[in-house]
Amino acid sequence: MKHRPALMLSSALAATALGVAACGSSGGSTSSTDPNAMATVNVGIALSPPKAIFFGPYVAQQEGFFKKEHLNVKFISMPNGLQTELGATAGSIDFGFSSGTDSIEAAAQHAPIHAIWSYGTKLDTQCIGAPGISTAKGLIGKPVGSTGTDGFSITLLQACLEPAGVHLSQVKPISMVRSEFVPAMVAKKIDAAVFHADDAYVITHQLKGAKVLSSEYKVFPNWWYGGVSMLDKYGQEHKAVVIRFLTAMMLADRWMNNPANTNALITLGTKVSGEDQAAVAYAVKFLQTSKTWPDGAGLSPAAVNYTASVLAKYKDIPSQPSYSQIVDPQYANAAAAKLGSS
Repeated sequence: MKHRPALMLSSALAATALGVAACGSSGGSTSSTDPNAMATVNVGIALSPPKAIFFGPYVAQQEGFFKKEHLNVKFISMPNGLQTELGATAGSIDFGFSSGTDSIEAAAQHAPIHAIWSYGTKLDTQCIGAPGISTAKGLIGKPVGSTGTDGFSITLLQACLEPAGVHLSQVKPISMVRSEFVPAMVAKKIDAAVFHADDAYVITHQLKGAKVLSSEYKVFPNWWYGGVSMLDKYGQEHKAVVIRFLTAMMLADRWMNNPANTNALITLGTKVSGEDQAAVAYAVKFLQTSKTWPDGAGLSPAAVNYTASVLAKYKDIPSQPSYSQIVDPQYANAAAAKLGSS
């Protein structure tokens, strides 16, 4: 692929490169035959400190859902989605929270991992134009922020441009890390970028005249955004632990989607993200309104296949993998059945 090193070839190096090999894969640290025996699991989160889209694990920790499922969960900060997938493939983390596109690309590389659940079914991003840019047409010939010259970042830019009839070749993508988007726009180095909802609030309030050009989930309503990946061998060896982990995560989703818990969620989110409370409140409302936090597995075959088809269309993957190559739904289905509708 154009923008991804081969996962199978790189995974052997991932544990050392990430510095998490010492943690090991410990979900099965207990050899007890008791399916509810305490287990320790390592969870890699691709964006740390987390944006609102990643609040689920922190809710499960605070509200005791992990404890209820007899899990000792260790959060491991990962630099990006690719490294999260590599960590899962290497077995140095047990569950990797990353973009669904990473799971699709791993499947295209025939990596021995699958997506087992979704922490966010829709895109949480918004395209923001600098002062003076009222529509995407105003970006023709202008510099726009990107985290790479192709891949998911460019897909998001296309979601901003295409509805206005603007082609990617008509703008000038400037590669930078996501944390540089806000200062780059304030410094007038770029005229647009795609931000997580939290950062969208920051830039529109910090930079007078900045405007939301589009909310990506409305442009790509069938896009599958957030995937949790796991090494196949780990799931085979520790099925009960995996189901317990997903049960706790589904309880966290129910909690986050309950309006009665919104204020408590904003308080927790402000603490773990280090962001301004108003930005967190904006992002939480955005995610609740768009129904991005799933009610159940969140692994719709239609959404997964649609997203894979877009990656294949843009040549981000050599060929489109099937749903069964990308997703192993048995664990999430078992957790959902365990919880029921209560």
